[in-house]
Amino acid sequence: MLFFFKKNKLIKKFARSTAEELFSNLPPAILEKQYDKKNKKMARKANKAFQGVLDDAVFSVAQFKSVNKLGVYGKAKFHLEFVERLKELGYSDQIAEAINEDILIKTP
Repeated sequence: MLFFFKKNKLIKKFARSTAEELFSNLPPAILEKQYDKKNKKMARKANKAFQGVLDDAVFSVAQFKSVNKLGVYGKAKFHLEFVERLKELGYSDQIAEAINEDILIKTP
């Protein structure tokens, strides 16, 4: 029982730090520019930045899941904590869920 509690703390800490790293590299204001219909050049630049940061996050999450051998509940705990932290940092519900879904699909 104690081991599971320690793993929960580790999962929560990693989920929050991953969300904060995503926020520091790609704040919500820049992410919103990705959908700007008037300035296509800025939208492409924001989309490219988003994909790069997201790929880095996917790599680190996949590595974390692999090293720590997370089961179904551990993965669910990670994704719940991750999306909640994104929302706390100011991402809209829709964008936070989309980022989480993308990471969920791309990581085993």
